[in-house]
Amino acid sequence: MLPEEWPIAAPAADHDAPAYAARRDRLSTVRADFFLDSTTRLTEQERALMTAMLHCLVGDVADEIRSALPKGWTAANDESNLDVIETLTRSRLLDEPALMALLLRRADEERITTGARARSGRHDARILQGLVSHENGAVSAAAMALILARGRRRDRFGQCLVAFDDLTTGSARTLVQTVAAVLRQGLAATRSGPAVDAELAKACQRVLADQDPARGIDGLTAELARLLDENGKLDDELILAAAHEGEITFVAEALGRRSGLTGAVAASELLSGSAERIIALFRLGALRRELVAGFLASIGDLLGLTDVGRAIGLFDTMTDDQVAAARAWLTVDPAYRRALAILETDDGQRSL
Repeated sequence: MLPEEWPIAAPAADHDAPAYAARRDRLSTVRADFFLDSTTRLTEQERALMTAMLHCLVGDVADEIRSALPKGWTAANDESNLDVIETLTRSRLLDEPALMALLLRRADEERITTGARARSGRHDARILQGLVSHENGAVSAAAMALILARGRRRDRFGQCLVAFDDLTTGSARTLVQTVAAVLRQGLAATRSGPAVDAELAKACQRVLADQDPARGIDGLTAELARLLDENGKLDDELILAAAHEGEITFVAEALGRRSGLTGAVAASELLSGSAERIIALFRLGALRRELVAGFLASIGDLLGLTDVGRAIGLFDTMTDDQVAAARAWLTVDPAYRRALAILETDDGQRSL
């Protein structure tokens, strides 16, 4: 692979680049990396995309905090956010579970959308664009708002981005306070510590007050799905057409709406790579067998389901009791499910 294709590989291709120092403190990192499961570790494409999204997000947050500070206050590295990112990366302060989950999900969605559109020969979101002319004004407005928001989440090269509004309230708070802590290092060098802390606290409050998950992609997609459902238009044909175009976020919100689940839970199941979990989601959404077959034939492999026959067999043989058990499990508090998964994995019983 040429370095021009993936900039992350470029330094390794530079013959003049300095070699890593042969020091023993790299050993723990090397050992952990060397024995990672090759089936679950990030691909270079995923790593590059997630890194780019994270760096842009951190830079945007840092700029917003600086702009909220008193006039004349600037961090030592105000011309570039590279130092902020490097500091946060070294300290692993960016390793926040919900944030990492969002970046990975966006990378998965981008991969699936690209693959689906390459197969269909379409390069635009025709399903969403068609909804702009919907007879219901609210549906039309919601579709337009979503299209505009998605357009703002592309840079000038078409690269996928994550906006501050896409974060959960908890993730947004953690990220803002973490970036502010790094900016303090530059500010405290020329001003008193208590004054810096007070101004940064006020700046963080202003930035967080402007954050609104309802303006995020998930929030806007959920609103569109709600309006379609209330107007009786969230039907099988629309969901299948969206799947053909790789509109995974919309499909997840639609299935969540029909299953009584949140969009986040539905997306987690849809992107799980598990035939059992994906088929259970289809059954919860009361999808017809013909739609499921078309769904799997279109993008099943992009979801990690390489054996379509087995998946259809699961759909046919899944009992009502199994569907009820899946519903009970997916509707409990996510924190409970996470805790139970950790406990049962440690006990060697099962992994979820």
